[in-house]
Amino acid sequence: MHPEDLGTVIGRGGRTAKALRQVIGSIGGRGIRVDIVDAY
Repeated sequence: MHPEDLGTVIGRGGRTAKALRQVIGSIGGRGIRVDIVDAY
């Protein structure tokens, strides 16, 4: 991911990342974990 796009994925205060975790968690059930990793 390009460094300039990192804020877009995480969102303000982590709202976008939290929403992604909720959606994926509701689809997959309990065994799903979503991590957003900064590789830079």
